[in-house]
Amino acid sequence: MHLFTYGSLMFESVWTRLVRGAYASRPARLHGFTRRKVRDDVYPVIFRTHDAEWVDGLVYLDVCAEDLKRLDFFEGEFYDRQSHTVVAGHERLAADAYVLRDEYLHMTDHAVWDPQWFSREGLSAFLGQYKGF
Repeated sequence: MHLFTYGSLMFESVWTRLVRGAYASRPARLHGFTRRKVRDDVYPVIFRTHDAEWVDGLVYLDVCAEDLKRLDFFEGEFYDRQSHTVVAGHERLAADAYVLRDEYLHMTDHAVWDPQWFSREGLSAFLGQYKGF
């Protein structure tokens, strides 16, 4: 199963703390979604909007079932892992993505989440909160 990531999981220091396997990844784009900050936190969520919007991220290729279970546990109750089509270069791939459940949309901020900001200012705080499994 391919997995599209758009937030903290795009960062190697987060990804490698969660998975056991080594996976190839490629830049990818998911159309029809938007990425927003979670209110009063450093990580983002995505939710469906309209086809003119998109989210850029990374798609990890052929993630094993055991690592997907670990990631499901990490992502928790706020998300559904859903299958969507992503564009990676000139290729269209089926990939799962963690999409915010509708009942939690109230958690979102109007601010767009910025990966560069997260790298500079949010990543160390995020890793400090991670307690492992």
